[in-house]
Amino acid sequence: MKIDWNNLPPAGGMRPGSSRKGICGDLISAVMVDVAPETLFDGKTHWHEHEQLLIVIRGNALIVIDGKRIEAAEGEMVFFPSGSRHAVIGTGAEGCTYYEIFAPARPDQLAGWTGSSPLRFD
Repeated sequence: MKIDWNNLPPAGGMRPGSSRKGICGDLISAVMVDVAPETLFDGKTHWHEHEQLLIVIRGNALIVIDGKRIEAAEGEMVFFPSGSRHAVIGTGAEGCTYYEIFAPARPDQLAGWTGSSPLRFD
């Protein structure tokens, strides 16, 4: 099945300046996140039971995982272990677009989700 991101509705729950669209199967989910230039980040980390991959498709993302800062450029992929404290904490001046892949699936990232969030914050 081919996914056309342009035909998916935006999902809520993002910081101002960011947007997200998501898909979800039985065992895996994916979102596309677009971050506008000059978006403000609070630097707060979160964690969840899901393993996660982040693949940068445009721009650069500054990420923190368990206190370690990582800069990911276009085409690079970052792995987040289950339970790790993490966040995207910045982008380059041009903003950033990236995919996030989650296993197990995260239906909470779909438009219209009304259930609880698996995210935990300090």
